[in-house]
Amino acid sequence: MPVKIIHPHHTEVVGEGLVLLFSPHITTSKRDLFTGQIVEEAALLSKSWAIVTKERKQLQSGDETESADVTLERSVQDFVEEYGIKCVIAISGAAEPGITVKSRGDGSESEEILDIIRSGLEPHFSVNPEVDQSGNRVLGLQGNDKGAVNSSAQSVQIIQIELGPEERSFRKDQIVNSVADIVGLINAKLGFSVSGDEGSSGALD
Repeated sequence: MPVKIIHPHHTEVVGEGLVLLFSPHITTSKRDLFTGQIVEEAALLSKSWAIVTKERKQLQSGDETESADVTLERSVQDFVEEYGIKCVIAISGAAEPGITVKSRGDGSESEEILDIIRSGLEPHFSVNPEVDQSGNRVLGLQGNDKGAVNSSAQSVQIIQIELGPEERSFRKDQIVNSVADIVGLINAKLGFSVSGDEGSSGALD
């Protein structure tokens, strides 16, 4: 049974593998964009690591918001360093229909992971064309002011998946299953062998 660690502003799901699923903070006024349940269910199904944020109250002060962001960012960085995470997938909600996949990574490995994600989604969902990703940023892993943390983050592939209204509602279960499958394929691509998988070489066909 997966272990969940409860924090004031987020919950950590203890799993295995090289992929971390993550849901960003959302205020209660935009609770229809909340993706925490999708992230948690996909993590439990795929036995992967996850950080699931909680809804913020609308009237939270600036200091409280900054403190929650710092705590959350530190948690993501700790996961990357302590568990050897190689791919962070942030799943958020969007008002626009369809699914948008963004990445700031470059190189062949980044492209291969993007191909895995798109191939896992396109047969079942409407995936929007590639967009300008220059402004995409997931926490501090994209920054250049994080010192030693940034050195380990350089090799981490960071992907953002934005889910439209339909995908977050009556197609949620299908999204959960697809994300769980994608996590398994990315783990295999990165060389992780699933524990307890008798007779398996750890690679998927």
